[in-house]
Order: sequence, then structure tokens, then C-alpha cells
Amino acid sequence: MKLSYRILSRLSPCLLLVTGIWCIVFYTVIIEEIHDETDDYLEEYARRVITLKRAGHDFSSHAGPGNNGYSAREVTREYALSRPRVLFLDEMMYIDEKLEEEPARVLKTIFMDADGRYHEIVVRVPTIDKEELQESMIFSVLILYFSLLVASLLVNFIVFHHETRPLHALLKWFRSYTIGQRDALPATRAVASEFKELYRAVESSTRKNEEIFEQQKQFISNVAHELQTPLAICKNQLELLAEQESASEKQLAGIMTVQETLDRLVRLNRSLLFLSRIENGQFIEMKEICLNDLVKKIAPAFGEAYAYRNITFRVEESDDFRVVMDEMLATSLVTNLLKNAYLHNRENGSARVEIRQDALLFANTGSPVALDSERVFKRFYRSGAGEHSTGLGLAIARSICRGYRLELVYAFEEGEHRFQVARRL
Repeated sequence: MKLSYRILSRLSPCLLLVTGIWCIVFYTVIIEEIHDETDDYLEEYARRVITLKRAGHDFSSHAGPGNNGYSAREVTREYALSRPRVLFLDEMMYIDEKLEEEPARVLKTIFMDADGRYHEIVVRVPTIDKEELQESMIFSVLILYFSLLVASLLVNFIVFHHETRPLHALLKWFRSYTIGQRDALPATRAVASEFKELYRAVESSTRKNEEIFEQQKQFISNVAHELQTPLAICKNQLELLAEQESASEKQLAGIMTVQETLDRLVRLNRSLLFLSRIENGQFIEMKEICLNDLVKKIAPAFGEAYAYRNITFRVEESDDFRVVMDEMLATSLVTNLLKNAYLHNRENGSARVEIRQDALLFANTGSPVALDSERVFKRFYRSGAGEHSTGLGLAIARSICRGYRLELVYAFEEGEHRFQVARRL
């Protein structure tokens, strides 16, 4: 969920609570104000009636239009003392003209005349219908709530979209960032201090990662270079020992075992040196290459080398897959993927290359279970190839792809191990 929508989902119930409380407070204030004004009128009305009554006017009631009017009656002293002097009430009065009840505000008060008699005066005036007011208030609050919700959504979207542009630019850069390519951070015009701190933290972190990566590459390159000379000396010395007539068969067998180990070390050293050169960007010659031609040129050599395993191989072409890259790296990419298809295959298995305009697929039979997709491209990862594999072929292939905006992915489908090279979107 996006941050703006998440904030809005938290804001909505709070907004509903605030508008609900506001509605209750507003309703209470309105009712109190109406009652205050009405009660002042009723008190003045009652005062005039009492004045007329004390002046000797003999009347018991008066009915105005609707539920407006007053009534007076004599009461006992006990009744007068048991009742509050002034009492305000809300009542429903039946209106004969309308044949229905309407709300009225009523004042009841008791006074004593000059003769010491007690009278109860009841005056009434029309007032608002509270139920209708409540319904209107609820309806208005709902409209207000949804209006505020929509307005909040629009304002939230506009403000967040504008204020979080530095964050979106940073995320976009992160998605395309590859360590070792020295992609500069996007320029930021962030105003918020949090974004500025985030940019500084990312810049510091990537700089440290780049330094560590460079140190690692330099270390691998130096080790590979330094190992070349002692490995060559060891091989020469073993060859000299093997040529001596005094060497027994047992010694020759031991020498052959050591030579095979040294051969593997030489291959590993060359692969590490080659990988280091790729990651250091030392291959800079660029030309358009048709990988279809490379596949058809290199594949026969592997067919001959692994003929004893009786592996069926075929090429399926639907279009040309062309890339602009260094020719040596293109050759290495195709070679490593073809070698992987043969080396990790089974007896009487099959291998195929499917070539399309936007992808190059290498598929082969082999292990009946899928490889670990998280580790298959890691350096020195091997799955049953033994001493014939350095564990660097797929790592080299992926490193080449990364340098030319290509993507190498693995999948196990329909009993085939599939490695696809496709253009990165």
C-alpha cells in the first residue's frame, strides 16, 4: 500500500470521529441558543400575563395561532409550594387546524396575587422539531464527512506526490542500481530534512559498498595474477619429474593426480582473472553481434567433446537476437551457457537453444529437481559437476549480462533447466 493511501486509511476514522464530535457539540450549542432565546421570550410573555392578571383582568386562557398561547388557573398553596417557581419544558401540542402534533416550548410559573391566592401560568410558543433537526444534522455531517474525505484524498495525493518526488527518484535509482557501475545518485531538491538525511545516508552507504567492492575486485585480480607464476612453475616441475626414467608407476600416478589438481587451479585462476577484468570494465570494444551465428559456431565443438554422453542438441530459431557488446564477452557468454547445458546434463539427455528477437534460451535435461535459484549464479556454486566445473561459469555469464543491460534468469519447467538471456526492461 502506498504511503499516501496508508495515511488516508488512518486519517478516515479520525476524521469521522472529529466530525461526529463536532456534530454533537454543534447540535448542543444550537439547541442551547434556541432554548435561551425562546426562554427569554417565554419569561417576558409570562411577565406580561402576570402583570395583566394582577391588574385585575379576568381571563383563564388565550390561544393564538398554532401552538402559541397561554393558560392560567388557580392552585392550592400546597401545590404551589411543591412545584418549582419556574419550569421550562418541551412538549408536543395537538393543533386542531393541522390535525397533527407540533413541538412547543412551554414555561410553567406560579405567582401569588394581591389577595394571597396562588395561580399557575402556562405559556407556550412554537419551537423546532428536534428529531427533524437531528436527521438534518446527521445527513449534513455525512455529506461534510465524505466531502472532507474526498478533499483530503485530493490534497493528500497532490501534496504527497509533490513532496515525495525525491523519494520516488531515489527508489527509481535503487531499482536500476548495480554495484560496481558507479551510477551517481539523482540530484535532489528535497526540502524535508528527513529526505536530505536519507540521501546522505544512501550516498554514504553506496560509497562504502563501492569501496569494498573495488577492494574485493582488486584483491581477486591481484591474487589471480600472483598465482599464475607459481602454478606455471609447479606444472613445469611435475612435467620434468614425469619424464625421469627412474619414476615408478606409483609416482607417475601421484604426479598425474597433482597435475589434474593444478590444471583445475589454472582454470579457476583464469576464470577469476577473467571475471575481475569483466567487473573492472576492461572490455570496451563494442560492435553489433548476432548471437545466432555464435551459437551455431560454438555448439559443434561441445557436441564433439561430449559425444560419449549421447546428448541430443538442436537450435530453434524464430528471429535474430542481436546485441551491441564486446565480441570476446559475447563469445564467453554463449560458451559458458552451452558448456553448462552439456556439463550438467545426463546420459542420453537433450539440450536446445531457442533464439528469439528479444531472448536467448538455453535449456537442458539433467537433475530431476530444480536448482536453488537464489544460489545458482553465486560464485563457486556447483551442483554435481565435480572437478570438471570451477563454479564460476554462470557467475561470469551473469556478470557479462549486467554490463550490457541484459538479464539472465533461471527456471525449471517441463523437466528442463532453462537459462534465459533477455533484454532488461
